[in-house]
Amino acid sequence: MKYRIIFISISIIIISSCDNYSVLSESEKYQNNQITGDVFYHTFHSKILNNNREIFVWLPDEYHLDNKEYPLLIIHDGQNAFHSGGSMSGNEWHLDESVTEMIQANTIEPIIMVGVANTKDRSLEYNPIKDGKNYGKALSTELLPELIKRYNILDERVGTMGASMGGLISLYLGWELNSVFSMAACLSPALVYNNFDYISTIESSKTPENLKLSIVNGTEDLDAMLKMGVERFIKLLEDKNFPENNLLFWIANGQSHTELAWAIQSKRILEWIYNYDY
Repeated sequence: MKYRIIFISISIIIISSCDNYSVLSESEKYQNNQITGDVFYHTFHSKILNNNREIFVWLPDEYHLDNKEYPLLIIHDGQNAFHSGGSMSGNEWHLDESVTEMIQANTIEPIIMVGVANTKDRSLEYNPIKDGKNYGKALSTELLPELIKRYNILDERVGTMGASMGGLISLYLGWELNSVFSMAACLSPALVYNNFDYISTIESSKTPENLKLSIVNGTEDLDAMLKMGVERFIKLLEDKNFPENNLLFWIANGQSHTELAWAIQSKRILEWIYNYDY
């Protein structure tokens, strides 16, 4: 009985310590026959958000051949980035295949991708006027420093990408945390919906100086509803004299609010961002 009491006490101390500190677990090789290339799995505990989530780190083939640092792309809803196992729709973005093909074809430079899985609080964490600020703080001050310690990351070239609410939080990170995130890719971004209007919150804000921004929206189903907000934001960028060379925008006619569409659109975005003329 004495030993059991001691064990329980130690367990309580360990659990308490995890609540007080952010923790990124040791990496494990992620075994999945759907994935092209090497993916390493971590669990991440955020002190700021007081929750846990899965982290998937994809490394290019070149990573193991030298000690050079690589640009980093952080992907929201990251459980859908490389395989369909975590997707409610059963579809994925196929970023592992797409990026591998583009690197091998010399159309983009090698990059590191990190899929940050969502949680049950997704709608709050991806909303800048709710928990989005804390989510951004958790990424920039807790997760990113740990990733930089463990992987060869070029910390002045950290980008972020997401779709729907993930596109919204990507814009927030690039616009308002531009000192950390120099690139934002926003696919079907939920900038205006129901009574929410993110555009009105940034109309009077300072335009980030060095943001490379890509935005795409479809024309079908939910994308048809989001299209007006996207076009209004593009007009705001024009009014703010946002540099044309730093913006990629198009309307994807006939495409909808799905992982299948985002998988197609992401190829064009990544080639624009990571081409060798950067």
